[in-house]
Amino acid sequence: MTSISLSMLHHESDEMSTLAMTKAWHAEDIKAAIRKRGTSLKALSLQNGLCESACRASLRRPQPTSDLVISEFLGVPLHQLWPDRYSKEGERRRSRHVRDENIRNRGAAHRQNAGAR
Repeated sequence: MTSISLSMLHHESDEMSTLAMTKAWHAEDIKAAIRKRGTSLKALSLQNGLCESACRASLRRPQPTSDLVISEFLGVPLHQLWPDRYSKEGERRRSRHVRDENIRNRGAAHRQNAGAR
């Protein structure tokens, strides 16, 4: 019975380390890493020809251009900073909650809702 519980414990430990490796960086950790390298989110945006809030917006939602700027500045791959946004190959992952047909038909949906009033 002891060997079963030890093997289960080992398996749980492996799962925990896998989860820890795929966990996204916290926004405050990203900001701190940028500040430790002597700049700010605003300065990083402006130095790369972006609007001043572009890198700050990346901390809340996907912004492919500024996500890449932050990733390259920190020397950390996109998939390590935001595993929910990017695959290991650097490909952007789409949200499960936003469907393309909803985006394409948004105008029609607004017209339909306006006519219902």
